[in-house]
Amino acid sequence: MKIYTKKGDSGQTSGLNGEVLPKNHPVIHLTGELDELNAHLGLIKAMLLSDNSWQFTWKSSCNFINKIQKNLMKLMSHVSDTGCEKYFINNDDVTGIEKEIDRLFENIPKQHELIIPGKNIIEAQIQIARTAARKAERNFFAVNKERPLCAQAGVYLNRLSDYLFILSQQESLINVNFINQITGL
Repeated sequence: MKIYTKKGDSGQTSGLNGEVLPKNHPVIHLTGELDELNAHLGLIKAMLLSDNSWQFTWKSSCNFINKIQKNLMKLMSHVSDTGCEKYFINNDDVTGIEKEIDRLFENIPKQHELIIPGKNIIEAQIQIARTAARKAERNFFAVNKERPLCAQAGVYLNRLSDYLFILSQQESLINVNFINQITGL
């Protein structure tokens, strides 16, 4: 089997349900944005795993990110085939991400100022993923007007950007504490 089919050369593509759509259709844009978000999360996971000083701390985050990536792939399938319920995001998925947000939030000091991304490379990359999640969320609701999608998926995308914000703050906090320990500040 070849990797290329030449079927998309005319500017159209097929969904899982066989529906043929132009490549600039909102459904295809949403699928692409979810794919882009998934790639950003893969980069974050690789960056966290390569940070040897905090391997233990990040192992649970990497495992959780892996679950998110699987849900994003399920969501991409759902957008491509809205009638197949096995691709639906469910209440447990939303509850799981909310519990993880709450767990991380317990250790984050309350802040009353705007957050400017860029305290370190990982924190900045997490913030990029957060903005990609927001973009996918906006387009999810645009597509949802045209063709009804699983309601929990929109909630999940909303919580995902919240999770990424808290994860970026945790990364920032860990690095500041690590630098303070090394420098004695």
